[in-house]
Amino acid sequence: MLMGVTHQVHVNALTVFYVINLVITLLVITFGGLVVVTRLQQHKFQLFASDSNSARNVLIFGLGSLWLLDGFLQAQPLMVTQFTSKVLAPLLIGQPAIVATVVRLGMRLWRLHPLVWNLVATWMQIGMGAVILLGGETRWRRIGLWTSVGWGLLVWGPGEGFGSIFSGGSWLLGSPGSALFYVLAAGVLLLPPAWWRSPRFLRVWQTMIGVLWAFAALLQAWPANGWWSSHRLSAFLLSQARMPQPFLFSAPLYTGAQAFVQFPLLWNTVVVGIFLTVAFLWILGRPARLTWWLTVAVTWSTWWFGQDFGVLGGMGTDPNSGALVLLALVVYALSVPLPADHLVSRSTQAG
Repeated sequence: MLMGVTHQVHVNALTVFYVINLVITLLVITFGGLVVVTRLQQHKFQLFASDSNSARNVLIFGLGSLWLLDGFLQAQPLMVTQFTSKVLAPLLIGQPAIVATVVRLGMRLWRLHPLVWNLVATWMQIGMGAVILLGGETRWRRIGLWTSVGWGLLVWGPGEGFGSIFSGGSWLLGSPGSALFYVLAAGVLLLPPAWWRSPRFLRVWQTMIGVLWAFAALLQAWPANGWWSSHRLSAFLLSQARMPQPFLFSAPLYTGAQAFVQFPLLWNTVVVGIFLTVAFLWILGRPARLTWWLTVAVTWSTWWFGQDFGVLGGMGTDPNSGALVLLALVVYALSVPLPADHLVSRSTQAG
């Protein structure tokens, strides 16, 4: 009888949630459409400013699109009924007291009005994404970016447990947390456009990528995190493989789990070594094309084999950190100036 009552409550909550979402969607389409039509008539509407470089445009498009995706993911049925038990509660495992207190505070607040908070989270992220994408070089985009910074920090704390960096985290899990990358991306976009043309931009971007992989190696090698144990490595991959997903994605995870259980020390040494190699290549000098492709390959493979693309399994709130780092690598590649001889050949052809 009690189970029937609980199920009925869940059904009622989902019904109310999606009815409200439908009403909000209709209002957004109606009033948003009027704004777009008005701006088109005034010849002011543009997705990106014409004087923005391609790297900055890509980061704007990537950040805005990811916030939109996160908003849609937050609208999944399980988020309304099981967000605290399935997403937030597991973050408490192994956390220091102060971090656990922050996460528990977030859980208590969410449980007071789960339907309302889920509506807020859904439309906050959709709104940020839309404003960042369509706001142009106006105060509206800056408002969206500043909101992205604040919301990202809020999510990173109570929502991600600070990326699990204090509780046995790993890049394979997404540490230091995807929300932190959202904050960094928004912060970079808030810098003056002239900064993007400065030689310092590439150096800072390069250093950030190198530090990330050095930190990933540290987390993976730290003995207290337990990644030298066959149980930790294989159990983690096995849990990812069992998530509801196509066999194409899960089969390699099952194979990896079997390999890790047999030679955990060897495999973790290889993982740490790869992370350190990537870090040194970025920190010690200007990366060559091979370094960039190696980093893309490592990021993609760990995004799959460790983070399981972030959204598989029905309870993913974002694509996880791998997607943000791949975006950062694309931005870096577009920011690298063309070689001088190539510029000369282009000018000769133009002449």
